[in-house]
Amino acid sequence: MRIGKSTILALAMDDRQIVCALVEAKGAVRSVKRVTRFVSSEPILDRPEANGQLLRAFLDDHQIHDRDGIVGVPARWVIGQEKDLPPADMASATAMLRLHAERMSTADAGTLVVDVAGEIATGGAKVLLVGMLRPQLDKIAKLFESAKLIVRAICPTSLAFSSLIESDHVLLATSAGASEMVHWTAGAARLLRPMSATEPQQVGVELNRMIAMRGLGGSVRACGVPNVHQAMGVNARSVSTTDLSAHLDPAALNGDAGALTDSDYLPAVALAIVGTNVDRLPVNFIDSRLAPERQHRFGRPVILAAGAVLAVIVGLIVLWMTVQSREQEEAALFAQLESMKKDITSAETRLDRFRFGRGFFEHRTGYMDCLRQLTLAFNYDEPIWATSITLRDRGDGTLAGKSTEQRLVLALRDRLMNDVSFANVQLLDMRESTGRGGEITYSINFIYKPSEVRK
Repeated sequence: MRIGKSTILALAMDDRQIVCALVEAKGAVRSVKRVTRFVSSEPILDRPEANGQLLRAFLDDHQIHDRDGIVGVPARWVIGQEKDLPPADMASATAMLRLHAERMSTADAGTLVVDVAGEIATGGAKVLLVGMLRPQLDKIAKLFESAKLIVRAICPTSLAFSSLIESDHVLLATSAGASEMVHWTAGAARLLRPMSATEPQQVGVELNRMIAMRGLGGSVRACGVPNVHQAMGVNARSVSTTDLSAHLDPAALNGDAGALTDSDYLPAVALAIVGTNVDRLPVNFIDSRLAPERQHRFGRPVILAAGAVLAVIVGLIVLWMTVQSREQEEAALFAQLESMKKDITSAETRLDRFRFGRGFFEHRTGYMDCLRQLTLAFNYDEPIWATSITLRDRGDGTLAGKSTEQRLVLALRDRLMNDVSFANVQLLDMRESTGRGGEITYSINFIYKPSEVRK
């Protein structure tokens, strides 16, 4: 897994110091941007929280603000054992290595976090198991959590350094008062061992004895105290930043040029170079290849049943919420209807009146229409008038009236005969009345045709 950043902060730890190297990766070029050393007057992990705060302030003072870090630890903090792995498939090989890891933890009388160096071989080979005590890892986690750093990986520093040397070799890493060795062959680490001797000559004797006894092949490479391998009597070649294809920025030492030498910061630089891609690290105690698989507490049927129950519960909740919503809508509608009750009553009253009037209009008799047509036949400026009108159900009727002149009666008859609303218009009677003024009485029969009027 790549860190996903162009820069990576490596922190190579020791008991009382942490060498910090900030490396920038641009393509195949690795540039060392910052190198500095945090020194403590006490063992750093004795008080991890307090020293973490001091480390944070130290990094800020040296303009190192990156939060992602790769941590390197010395070989004396870990346990390395070589194991024979027979040919097996990946699952079986992993299971056997986990069993070996459990035995390592039991033998050490403590809880170990164990990882296998490199890829797990399925064709049968020797592999290196590397373990670190869980309490020690927890202290490291507290230290860098207090320093507000995110630790992506924890790996032995010399093991990461050795992975950058391509050919088979024995790497001798020395520092003030401590030495360790790594044997790398066939593209994988086979031995990680802290040296028990402290004096240079004694370290050389121990190294030569180990090479002879175990038949370690490859050249001997040295990193650490300058020319110490010569004092040891060991034929070795020193590793430099040039061998790592790393460019040292002139400002990288950040004012510590007098306190830091190439041998001091080279392991941290190598750790940062490997850490630009976490998958390249030989060992990572944060993400061990031998970490137990997560066991599901419940089987598939239980999970499916739980899912079904959850679906039912969710459905009931949704149904309940829907019912509540509908009831609220119903209450709102009833309240609205109650507020409109007076308006509805008033509208219904007006509608009843309208219906009553409309029924009279639609079903009225033709009497009114007939009276209207008869009225239109009279001239208002003539002395002639009607005294009675009779209209029967079958449409025949009689108009009776009076006039002062016979011609006016005859003219009225003619107008009725010319009106399409009337048929069979006949003057039945016209005579002088026996009363006063010589008035003439008349009566006219007719048949009223309302359909003609409506057309």
